[in-house]
Amino acid sequence: MRNLASSAKSIVVLSILLAGLASYSQSNPDYEVPMTEYGHPDLQGLWSDRSRTPLERPGNLGSKRAYTEQEIAELVQSAERGAERASQPIDPNRGAPPLGETITNQPDANFNGFITDYIPVNGEYLTSRIVSTENGRLPFRDSVPMDIFAKRRAAGFEEFDGPENRPANERCLGIPGQLPLVVPLPIDGPWRNMQIVQNRDYVLIYGEYHVTARVVRLNGNHHEPAYPKFYGDSIGYWEGSTLVVHTKSFKPDQSDRRMPSSTALEIIERFTPVSESEMVFEYEITDPEIYLEPFTVRLTLQRMPADQKLYESGCHEGNYSLPSILAGARRQEADARANR
Repeated sequence: MRNLASSAKSIVVLSILLAGLASYSQSNPDYEVPMTEYGHPDLQGLWSDRSRTPLERPGNLGSKRAYTEQEIAELVQSAERGAERASQPIDPNRGAPPLGETITNQPDANFNGFITDYIPVNGEYLTSRIVSTENGRLPFRDSVPMDIFAKRRAAGFEEFDGPENRPANERCLGIPGQLPLVVPLPIDGPWRNMQIVQNRDYVLIYGEYHVTARVVRLNGNHHEPAYPKFYGDSIGYWEGSTLVVHTKSFKPDQSDRRMPSSTALEIIERFTPVSESEMVFEYEITDPEIYLEPFTVRLTLQRMPADQKLYESGCHEGNYSLPSILAGARRQEADARANR
């Protein structure tokens, strides 16, 4: 009887989850995109990436492109259980971590909240955001992608030899990744939010995390001769109701361990509103130094609720953490020499 009761309860929970999932991404085929006073599609507002869908497909799924609604409901249940466990109080009497253990900021992360939903894209619950490769994974040229950090390691530099070998994000010089929302991060946070502002000649794409403001010149040309800079050089144009943005001339230091890149990186983004509350965000990555072929990523952005807003990201860790990291490495080296 206990098993029957448990099964009945599971069926009820599953039915509720399926009903909730059905409310997502009900795009209206007759939706007419509002226009700005300049006659351009109006994409303005606050947008957020609220999906757990990973960038790369889990290896055990092979070529499986999409989940069924029942599979998604079960995944959401599992995510909600994980979020519930993370919200539990940490034992205040726990001991110090064992000597040599890696110390994380998991207690802080537990307060950030966790994404528990999977948001469909054009009606599909994708198993990965990468949609152009058969296995839904990054098509690397080499088993170890030779970005600027890998090249430095190959030249004999250690990870903590100097600031050049550390990611730019540690110095508050950029978001984790090349552009806002391009590299999905594992937990909830301001890196998933952005704002779009438009006028006749420009589109401003403002990422909340690290106050990333990109000015996209409409119907313009790339700066030539090009020089590398953070967030690259962006120009845009309209294809119907879709904003197309082409960005190149990235700094190699923007390479991210989740999506490595080089100075050859180019990104073409497409922002297509499909309803008042949703927009399909698609981008194509081309980087022949790192990847065998260009690949396409696709996800659905949701308009943030009217009572939410963006906050200034006051990144200050780089003011002191990087010198401390390097000072710690120098101390370890001195101790090793003393113990020879």
